[in-house]
Amino acid sequence: MTSQGDSRIISNARIERRAQLWIRAYPRRWRQDRGEELLGLVVDLAGREARRLGATAALDLVRGGWGTRWREHPPLHTWLLYRLLDRRIPEAYRSWALDDIDGFWYPIRRSMFFLASYPAFLYALNVVDPWGPVPPAWHEPAWHYLVWAILMAVFLLIALPEVGRNPARHKHVAPRAGEPWVEGALVGWDVPRHRVEARSVLTWALPLLGIAGAASVVTSCLAPKVLLAKDVTFTPWNPDMVGGFELVVAPMVGLRVVAVGALVVALGLGVLGAALAGRRLDRFLGKRPAQPYRALRPISGTGKARVLFGIVIVGTLVWLEVSGRLVLGPSVLLGSVALLLLPGVVVALVVTRGSDDADLAAADVWRIVTRGRLPAVDPPAWGLRPLPAAQVPDARNGAVHG
Repeated sequence: MTSQGDSRIISNARIERRAQLWIRAYPRRWRQDRGEELLGLVVDLAGREARRLGATAALDLVRGGWGTRWREHPPLHTWLLYRLLDRRIPEAYRSWALDDIDGFWYPIRRSMFFLASYPAFLYALNVVDPWGPVPPAWHEPAWHYLVWAILMAVFLLIALPEVGRNPARHKHVAPRAGEPWVEGALVGWDVPRHRVEARSVLTWALPLLGIAGAASVVTSCLAPKVLLAKDVTFTPWNPDMVGGFELVVAPMVGLRVVAVGALVVALGLGVLGAALAGRRLDRFLGKRPAQPYRALRPISGTGKARVLFGIVIVGTLVWLEVSGRLVLGPSVLLGSVALLLLPGVVVALVVTRGSDDADLAAADVWRIVTRGRLPAVDPPAWGLRPLPAAQVPDARNGAVHG
């Protein structure tokens, strides 16, 4: 009897996990409000003897989710004005707008017109030159412009994920003067200041710095070319040049010792800095002030994507320099910085994991290690939060908003 009950529990958990995947077809805020209820309904409808979620049920969830998205989506002309001209969204579609603004792909969506039109414009200008015929050798293949657009999109997602989100929330979601104030409306308010957990950041920074440091050692030992400065003296065919230097590509030969030596020096300085960082953390961690206006969160998906993107960049540099397509240099510079920081990150990670402080943020560790001072108390941030029912009358009188 017990084994049958355990088997049923395992089957229900498996069905629930599969249903959570397909329920992502529904809008985000809809899932937050009614997702648990829908999950329970799916498990109940699957039956006591079900071992997995059937294809029909999964298709129904996807169809229902996309149908809900379509019903909440603004009309085409409203969507175009919002997307292309940043026209304020009507009140009926503010829930949709908030999901759109909070979404992972928002930086690309808000720049989609530029990302699509600018490469096409460059390609047309390259093929049909309005100022005269373009030599065939100057023509760039069409896929070059597609690669440019993809790289720009990746840059927006990785480097500028939060740019424009908060102003967009205030413009499109928060009610303005004269509009009805209701319970749950998102209004401008003091909200907790979000900080990233120290352990989470340090855990993800460690492999990035370790890989960058190891890659720089590999390239220093295997790269065949380096950029050197060569003296330039007076020449009869150029009487104006009396001296100076020019950069030339040369074989590594004995210069590997210089590159490896720079990395060793960086690592040695990093070890000294790590010892100082350890002493400062031991001294100040237990004396940090309380942070009543702070909310901690683990590293975001965008932060993890940045780490993975950095690893890809390091691997690309190793391949370019070892194959001779690029002279030795960028990887040594990045590797020196990585080896300078790596020992300190290791020490900070060990200390923070052994600490009982539950509200330790990465910003606290950085301030203590680099400045040797206690972190300041974070003031509240300005953002949007739901309006409580008890404060609706005050909000109508302008006591809350703005």
